[in-house]
Amino acid sequence: MTTQFRQIILMVENVSASVEFYREGLGLKVNVVTETWAELEADGTEIALHATTRSYQTESSPILSFHVADVYTTVEDLEAMGGRLEGIVRQLSFGKVALVRTPDGHLLNLLQPVDDHQLRELLSYDS
Repeated sequence: MTTQFRQIILMVENVSASVEFYREGLGLKVNVVTETWAELEADGTEIALHATTRSYQTESSPILSFHVADVYTTVEDLEAMGGRLEGIVRQLSFGKVALVRTPDGHLLNLLQPVDDHQLRELLSYDS
């Protein structure tokens, strides 16, 4: 059998609160929700949320990366639901970038990419 990547599983304290955070804050589609388990659709990747009563270290959390239409609005929405901006929103050549920690301590990378015209200018050079 060939190895298949199936999903990312995040350990959370409150499945329903975490589902709300990802659905309302990032617009992810919810496929399954129970008291102890949820599955969300993230553009072809499944994010599973598993309830736990144990304290897990989240400093080594995977970083979930999302492209967003407006990084500042998304950060504000996530902060209103208990997220925490790590540092500042940075303006880089390829777009605006922010790191947000979820209420469960996981890291989200938010990128508002530059538009196609700006990206073409950044990638063009004289040969």
